Amino acid sequence: MSFDLDLSQLFLKRGHFRLLLDLALLGLLLLLSTYFKELWPPTTQRGFFCDDESLMYPYRESTVSSSMLHCIGIYLPMMALLILETSRAWQGSRQYWRVYNTLRWFILGYAAESLLKDMGKNVIGRLRPHFFEVCRPQLPDNGYCTDEVHRSGGVYHTVYRCNTDLSGATEEMLADTHVSFPSGHSSMAFYGMVFMALHLERIRWPLPGSLLRPVCQLFCVFLASFVGLSRVMDYKHHWSDVLAGSLLGAAIAFAVVRAAGLEERLRLASDRGQNANTLPAKPAAPTAVAMTASAGAPDEVDPGAKQLPHDLCQVTCHSSN
Repeated sequence: MSFDLDLSQLFLKRGHFRLLLDLALLGLLLLLSTYFKELWPPTTQRGFFCDDESLMYPYRESTVSSSMLHCIGIYLPMMALLILETSRAWQGSRQYWRVYNTLRWFILGYAAESLLKDMGKNVIGRLRPHFFEVCRPQLPDNGYCTDEVHRSGGVYHTVYRCNTDLSGATEEMLADTHVSFPSGHSSMAFYGMVFMALHLERIRWPLPGSLLRPVCQLFCVFLASFVGLSRVMDYKHHWSDVLAGSLLGAAIAFAVVRAAGLEERLRLASDRGQNANTLPAKPAAPTAVAMTASAGAPDEVDPGAKQLPHDLCQVTCHSSN
């Protein structure tokens, strides 16, 4: 009894340790994703050609703001997952481990998406389509790309200075012109919405066999696609930036949903194994030989009676009947 109690306390301590370890790791990843720009080296400063028409688009405000993006890609999926998994646990076995498992993998995927996206932006340093409109680059000879001597292009300019007096741009706008690849809006929106769509497919919710689940999944993909298309429409990204961001978010969502499903199956299999080991063992059924011997043997044996062989005794008994 004492050994069983010590063993159960050991498992309980291990469970608490795993929970604290998961929370510490998730907190560390979220901090890294939040302060990535302060920890990573400065963004790569790429040059340009004066006749590059892909950088001559006008500057526009974002159709999908940053607050709207976080609602679509993070807050809305998290709230939906929390409500859905809590209701499933309440109606089922009342085990809320699935809620924690789903949310921890979602947060892990969000941190991975944010880190990979920021690393790509800072390493590649691709210029946005509205670069000329925001920067108005002034070349070393104090000329501009609009001058006749530089208009023909053919020279890759890496030394220049942004003239904010002409563009009226802020420091934040100037720093933002070098982080076009990949699209952060697209990666975050596709991660959250694709995660939600794949999770609905994994748990077969709602109403298996109906079109309600495919319609919900279509809505998720539609919402993420609109966010990505708006970045091209607003001249914030090149189409290849949006494609790369969308593939990045969708790939991470697929990986973490698969990992969450595998973790849940392993947990259920482990619980079934532990329940089987704790069940009391059934008594073994008596063998046919033992039943025959007990049925054929007399209840009381006279010590003075002569014992007959077993086969002869059975024949005599049957003949007497």
